[in-house]
Amino acid sequence: MQVVRFALQFALGIALTYALQRWDESRLSEDQRERAWNAATWGAALMWYGPLCMLAWGWVTRRGKGRLHGLVGLVLGAVVTVLVALVVQVVDEVFVWAAGLPPDAPM
Repeated sequence: MQVVRFALQFALGIALTYALQRWDESRLSEDQRERAWNAATWGAALMWYGPLCMLAWGWVTRRGKGRLHGLVGLVLGAVVTVLVALVVQVVDEVFVWAAGLPPDAPM
């Protein structure tokens, strides 16, 4: 059951992060989209860092107008990272409950 929980958390963290970045990319200006990651960098960031890559995503896509915009993007990335982590945690708790595992079951 530990493997299933790990796989669920891993996949959900990547899927939510990818979906949010795709949604954000659709809202960006053409100039901001040009600064966004190419497919290889995007995939590598998602696989290696999962939700933590939202920090870099916010910085990279918003820094063109100056450092202040980049810092705002960094802060937004941090907030979204925390939200994704909370969603993953809630889904894990629901899974533990639905599977009938004890609440303090090890990961």
